[in-house]
Amino acid sequence: MSESYLSNPNLKAVGVPVAFTQEQVDEYRRCATDCEYFITTYVKIIHVDHGLIPFKLFDFQKKTIRSFVDENKVIVRLPRQMGKTTTTAAFFLWYILFHDNKVCAILANKAATAREILSRVKLAYEHLPLWLQQGVVEWNKGSIALENGSRVLAAATSSSGIRGYSLSLVFLDEFAHVHNNIAEEFFTSIFPTISSGKQTKILIASTPNGLNHYYKFWVDAEEKRNGFVPLYFPWDAHPDRDHEWMEKQLQVLGDVKFRQEVLCVGGNTTITVRNKHTGLIETVSIEELYTRLEKQ
Repeated sequence: MSESYLSNPNLKAVGVPVAFTQEQVDEYRRCATDCEYFITTYVKIIHVDHGLIPFKLFDFQKKTIRSFVDENKVIVRLPRQMGKTTTTAAFFLWYILFHDNKVCAILANKAATAREILSRVKLAYEHLPLWLQQGVVEWNKGSIALENGSRVLAAATSSSGIRGYSLSLVFLDEFAHVHNNIAEEFFTSIFPTISSGKQTKILIASTPNGLNHYYKFWVDAEEKRNGFVPLYFPWDAHPDRDHEWMEKQLQVLGDVKFRQEVLCVGGNTTITVRNKHTGLIETVSIEELYTRLEKQ
């Protein structure tokens, strides 16, 4: 019997016995109960400049991980390029390794985005020591399954993507950018089911995108009306982001996109704009401006 899954030496096959040392037993127990320790000690990520490196959590990422572990419903508002995807992937990896028979779903505004998050889970998995791994049952672009009965599915946010599954963990990525009709259908047909579980974790994260379903969820969370814990981190919570970085983002994105994706302003925030055709200068909300742009 092969000890690797489909001849991949970085993946353990099902049913392969592992002779643990006492040190490994102690490490396994600590990892199972301490998600932050597991991530900073064993999870590796791809850094744009440095390649494969250990994942050293920043303070705001540690707070995010602690909320994911401790709370069942969390909604996160983050600027772009804050490591949201990597942080979430690391949490998913910990969750499926140390929790048996859990069905988890990664949903995003695009299926490719969801699969990208899953690919980061898979990359980190392949760089774990074999004694920390579960045997692999399934290893595809859109799903993985382990011998402890836990699995992760990746799909676009829709009413059909996860229908029929009893989910223990759901992550809704860039939820403000899911079309309103799809979001409405999702909330009507699927959300009541997944939110009814007493232990089900529902994690929502996005940059703002006007006064839509995500905005309502965020406001209701802030006002303690929906049971979600709101987490907001400004762009400078990331220690590698400075004024020079901010200025470059402003130049690349332009004022409107910069306010939305870096400053995380809400759709009701007003800005002054000049109509390039008429020369008229007026004050409008970001939501109104985006509505006009979409009609052009």
